[in-house]
Amino acid sequence: MLSNYLWRQRIKFEATLAFSMLEPWEKLLFTADEISYRNFAVVILTFFTLLVVSGLCRYLPAHVSIMRERAAYYLFGQDGDDRMLRHLVDHSTLKEL
Repeated sequence: MLSNYLWRQRIKFEATLAFSMLEPWEKLLFTADEISYRNFAVVILTFFTLLVVSGLCRYLPAHVSIMRERAAYYLFGQDGDDRMLRHLVDHSTLKEL
């Protein structure tokens, strides 16, 4: 009897605020009334840090490759051929040593 009442209240709460569409971890972010505000801030900071780190790990290597190709094009005028750039970088680093 009590479990039915609590279930109905939970469904009413989720349907009213559209929480039924959210993932469980998203519900945790929005229903932080039991968690202190300091812990809530830590959860938010951790969430955004994970977003930034995952973005760097996924997209930065591809972007560096694109930047290298563009640098070779702007320096040598050859589209997609970065052998000259590699040759220049390899010889300049050896001369500096």
